[in-house]
Amino acid sequence: MRSVIKQAPVASLALALACLWASAAPARPAVEAPPTTVENAATLHGLGRVAIGAFTVDILDRVEASADIGGLELVTGAPTDIIVNLVGTDPGRYTALVEAMYAQFAADLTAQGYTVVPTDELLANADFSKFKRTEPGAARLEKTAAGHNHYISAHGLPMYVVDEAFFVPKGPQFALPFSKKPVRDPYVGWGAGIGAGFTMVDFAKQRYVAKSLGAAVLDVRITMLGGQAHINRDFWMTKGSGKTDGAMTFVPVYNRVVVVPADGAYARVALGQPVATNKLGELVGTTSAANKAAQTAGNVAIAASRFLGAFGGGGGMIGAMHYGNRSSYELRTDQPTFEAELTKGFAQVSRSLTAEMARGR
Repeated sequence: MRSVIKQAPVASLALALACLWASAAPARPAVEAPPTTVENAATLHGLGRVAIGAFTVDILDRVEASADIGGLELVTGAPTDIIVNLVGTDPGRYTALVEAMYAQFAADLTAQGYTVVPTDELLANADFSKFKRTEPGAARLEKTAAGHNHYISAHGLPMYVVDEAFFVPKGPQFALPFSKKPVRDPYVGWGAGIGAGFTMVDFAKQRYVAKSLGAAVLDVRITMLGGQAHINRDFWMTKGSGKTDGAMTFVPVYNRVVVVPADGAYARVALGQPVATNKLGELVGTTSAANKAAQTAGNVAIAASRFLGAFGGGGGMIGAMHYGNRSSYELRTDQPTFEAELTKGFAQVSRSLTAEMARGR
């Protein structure tokens, strides 16, 4: 089973949220610290000065899940696909939110005792500017296996959108049980996969930046699902045929920091479990009655054909057709709720990642 679930003026909102977080820094409220995973922990030892060389946020406002089914499942009427569309947000404000998230992360690094290279100093670095011209960090929308992904960069920093296994290929959390084959990153499109080699060349050049700045370079990736979608492969044995939820989710593995030193192995600190927000709003089914009826009629014919093929030596063309039962939903929210829940959820993620980095120091 596979389960996966553009720019407006931004300075004022980013500054306001950054000031709000900064003013609260002396009395940092307690937040739940989700577990993390670490690879090449030795690279974290002794780090004191760091530069945020990339800060990429991926917001999925259309989340998709699917499952391949056959046999008995065909006659249950259970869904093979679930789609959740997040509605009520303003994509024009995404960049402002990402800038504020960057400010939160930099503040959390400082609170953990790190010296953070100012953005202006990083952008003025000759080695950094050489490859930033090839990846200007422009926001973009891509279709992936997980849905529709809005990639946004803070401060126009480069975005290294490639399969996560490229960074630390032998990471244990990327391998399926009893398999050495890495799990494909569901949040990158095929285009990113084709250009991964060129992207990683630029990524590796951050070592020169780290050397010239005297600071390890941090590449931050944040992935948020605007709603959840999941299909249980054993749904025909339970009362539930699928599950959707009205919360935003920061997913494990794909919320992480890659640490690029001047020399030595890359380190990666990643979220180990999902971080879910409170519900964003009402989850409303939007699959039309006509669509349901058409799907049901076609699936009954397919199921019957396959049944006869199994017990009567036939099957024909219908048996080769695709069984499909798609259920669609809208997660209806509003911008203030979305921003408030994103802020609270990211606070957990940011503080957990930075605290884990500090523990490794």
